[in-house]
Amino acid sequence: MTDDVDRDATLPPDEAFAVLGNETRMGILRALGDADGPLSFSELRDRVGTRDSGRFNYHLERLAGHFVRKTGDGYALGRPGRRVIEAVLSGALTDDPAFDRTRVDESCEYCGASIEIRWHEGSVELYCTECAGRYAGRRRDPGGETEATEGYLGQLPFPPAGLRERTPGEVLRAAWTWGNLEILAMAAGICPRCSATVEYDISLCEDHDAADGACEACGDRYAAGVGVECTNCVFESGGVFVIVLLDHPALLSFLLDHDINPVSPESIRRNDAVHGDYEEEILATDPFEARFTFEVDGDTLALTVKGTTVTDVAR
Repeated sequence: MTDDVDRDATLPPDEAFAVLGNETRMGILRALGDADGPLSFSELRDRVGTRDSGRFNYHLERLAGHFVRKTGDGYALGRPGRRVIEAVLSGALTDDPAFDRTRVDESCEYCGASIEIRWHEGSVELYCTECAGRYAGRRRDPGGETEATEGYLGQLPFPPAGLRERTPGEVLRAAWTWGNLEILAMAAGICPRCSATVEYDISLCEDHDAADGACEACGDRYAAGVGVECTNCVFESGGVFVIVLLDHPALLSFLLDHDINPVSPESIRRNDAVHGDYEEEILATDPFEARFTFEVDGDTLALTVKGTTVTDVAR
């Protein structure tokens, strides 16, 4: 690989990472990210702390045109450079904070007991302290399934930076909003990482029996589940089937009519009680057809689906 990169073309991934793999260049991006506006060559070099002007210019030129743009007032971050710094400062690329299970002032939507949270591999995980939780003690990771402590309620994606200067309760509320915004994107068919389209893969437990809280065969309270996979990047997620329904206007209106904001931390328990504790009726398996009934204060909403499409709304 040579140092000559076509700045007018899209950088291949290996070229982009090669450009970024240098302390001085990352220092340039950090300095521009901290600046209130464009910096002159000398201002930028002083902030990075490089004495050799020629060497500094070499590294700056390697970034220019893609990660850094030159303006009439000096140098500023280009959009790719800004995305790099956002990822670095989020801690997602570098941090692995220790956050053991801690009890918070929120309750399980199934039994009302206290819940505990911990941060693990990029997500805030939730556990009930008394009941079996949602997944019968099973925690699913991308690429496989691992066992988890009894009471597992699910996980919310959350970068390490979100843990800073927040109490455990504040971490949960922030992660809940962050995670629900991500889920709403998935429900709308949009990858929350790269904005490409996603595909859904419906799963159905044929021997489902959740009379005791969670089915031993599938590890879930509900027979219908869905996997979500990006058509462009490596993002994959999934969970209960109603994930794909959360952006439907009828369900959003149902929540708002009962003063439940689907992304407000103040609505955590009431929102989760609707999304997590509903009635499921499987009407057909091939093709998949089901009815999901949600309830708030005696008011009900039933959504009938074929595949992932809502075909009937009854309230």
